[in-house]
Amino acid sequence: MKNLFLKQTYIYIIIFLSINLNSFAQVTKGESPFETERTMQEEFTKTLGSDITKATASIPVGNSINSDFYYLGPGDVLSITINPIQPYPATVQVTPSSSIIIPRFGVFNVQNMTISQAKDTILKELLKRNPNITVDISLQKARMSMVNIKGNLLFPNIYVMPSSFQVSTAINYANKINSAEISQSQFGAVNKYNELNKEKFKAFNEGKISPVSQFSSRNILLLRPDGSAISVDIEKSKINNDPSLNPYVREGDEIIIPFEKNEYPQISIAGEVNRPITLPYKRGDSVSTLLRFGYGFTQDADLNNVKLYSNNQTINLEVDKNGKLLSSDFPISEGSLIIVNSKTKPQNFQPRVVSVYGEVNNPGVYVLDDNSNLVKDVITKAGGLTKNAYLPLANIYRYNAVSDFKMDLTREFSEAFRYSNLTLEDTTRFLIDMNYPQNFVSCDFSKLFEQNDSSNNVELKTGDIVYIPSQPKEVYVFGQVKNPGFVAYVPNKTMDYYIEKAGGYSDGGIKKRARIIRGRNQIWDKPGEGVFVNAGDQVYVPREPDIPIWLQIQKWGAYAAILGAAVTFFNLLYGIYLNSIQNKKK
Repeated sequence: MKNLFLKQTYIYIIIFLSINLNSFAQVTKGESPFETERTMQEEFTKTLGSDITKATASIPVGNSINSDFYYLGPGDVLSITINPIQPYPATVQVTPSSSIIIPRFGVFNVQNMTISQAKDTILKELLKRNPNITVDISLQKARMSMVNIKGNLLFPNIYVMPSSFQVSTAINYANKINSAEISQSQFGAVNKYNELNKEKFKAFNEGKISPVSQFSSRNILLLRPDGSAISVDIEKSKINNDPSLNPYVREGDEIIIPFEKNEYPQISIAGEVNRPITLPYKRGDSVSTLLRFGYGFTQDADLNNVKLYSNNQTINLEVDKNGKLLSSDFPISEGSLIIVNSKTKPQNFQPRVVSVYGEVNNPGVYVLDDNSNLVKDVITKAGGLTKNAYLPLANIYRYNAVSDFKMDLTREFSEAFRYSNLTLEDTTRFLIDMNYPQNFVSCDFSKLFEQNDSSNNVELKTGDIVYIPSQPKEVYVFGQVKNPGFVAYVPNKTMDYYIEKAGGYSDGGIKKRARIIRGRNQIWDKPGEGVFVNAGDQVYVPREPDIPIWLQIQKWGAYAAILGAAVTFFNLLYGIYLNSIQNKKK
């Protein structure tokens, strides 16, 4: 027992000395028990910040934050640095009671405060403890808010979005298209709306004028849960970089986007500006404001020819190349218009070039002039045709903007067909022809060079490509023939010759429906006497059209009805004839 007691005593003494030596070592290193506690708080804060960061990593950020205008609310995640006591960023979250808990420093109420106001409040309190303290606060993650957006937008609804969204961003967010969430008819309507807007933008952008006013962008109403109402002017907010005219959203906000009025006062800027625009007039608008609405001048702007039209007066404005007013600013009235005129452009010579390739002696790119811009002129420049040139397949290619991609082909088709006197049966072929235009210039090289037909000596334009191919050796025969395939070309032969060489018509082949498909332009020619097949052409023999049984029944039913009507008619005539004979006998 005595030995056991001694062993336990020794163990307690060793533990006691170890604890005191460890504390002594910490003191000599400059770390007091108070600092040890702070180290533990640091680890806790870092862990908290890590958890909050992970939880909010997938949330969109929104607009850049202006600390003087962003109001804090429950759920905002902040990064706080307190020098020299806490030189590292600590992550804290605004509590449901609109407070910030800073370990070792206490609780600070930030209700109805901007980030800047919260910073000033915390700094003022901490300076009482240490006059050398500095505080820095920044928003790390914005809270999510429910915002009701209604009025003139694509999808009015209640949206959940970051409070870092300004009103303009919130509206753009509400107008975004998600094809998975809307019906096919809605999606088509939105595409049609966007296509119309694209065409209007193209027309007015090229004309450097915008007669369509952006009414809603300056007259949005923001209703706050506290009963206050804010008039949002997105346009003026952008040019002045003023978030007060385009506030950050908050929980319970109601954004009302107005519809266009029939008549309201307007102001405009047009001409050589980056954004010609017409906007609603607002009291307080000035000349410099209207100039800034144009977002600067183009390189063609004549700085000495910028005019303001207002109140039946024309005023010359002094401006610099960035669109800034050099003279004294003054208010404008409704109906004011600024026109930035363009510089007088010198008449520079613009060379016109065409490309000639294929069976010419000197293929290449050639410059046109006013005296040599016809097909024959260019072929002469290219050294003339070679002996292998095959004129029936020669072509001129020209870029055609009509063939550019269009999203809504149905709308384009409907617009082109609505005033047509064609029948409904023509619509399918018309749609095909319209959707696949050929970029060819109308020119028959055979008539031009072999018959000297001057009507085919067309004028060329820059970018045209003249192609003179060599003669192919075959004609392709396909469809309802016994041996479809390539057949050796023989000059001055009709379609019947090539069909015979392909084994003749097979079962189902209809001679009267056979056609020649021209290799030059894919046009279908009806055969006949003196209509020859050219090298590179195709001969197609279709079968009898497949008619559904129900349609055949209708057809024979119609024939029967016609026959029955004819029999009835002849019976009627015969009855009249018999009556007339009997009357004569009496």
